[in-house]
Amino acid sequence: MNVAELIEQQFGIFTRAQSNILVRECMIAVTKIMPNNPNRLAWTVVNLSANVVYLALDHGVGADHGILLTANGGSAGMVYTEDFEATCWEVYGVAGADNSDIFCLEVLIQKAVGEVL
Repeated sequence: MNVAELIEQQFGIFTRAQSNILVRECMIAVTKIMPNNPNRLAWTVVNLSANVVYLALDHGVGADHGILLTANGGSAGMVYTEDFEATCWEVYGVAGADNSDIFCLEVLIQKAVGEVL
């Protein structure tokens, strides 16, 4: 049995992961990192750049309003079992310098078992 089968058996859903669906870089201007998605179960953003990056769930993201992702590997994430519906909200970022590379990964509900797409 593999993980996909365990998830199907325990939760009755099929899932899929996707990365960097909107952007691969965060800028000094507010950047939408992930759109609103009611099928999102979890997400992780990793700062790959030498600059600081801040994340927030609204346009007000900045050094005084956001989650700090330190340079060269700082990360943040949300999962629905801990962060509830906020996991599905839009995610915005702002960086200390333009072209700050980030890696985004999200896990989505693909469909419920028995559901036809």
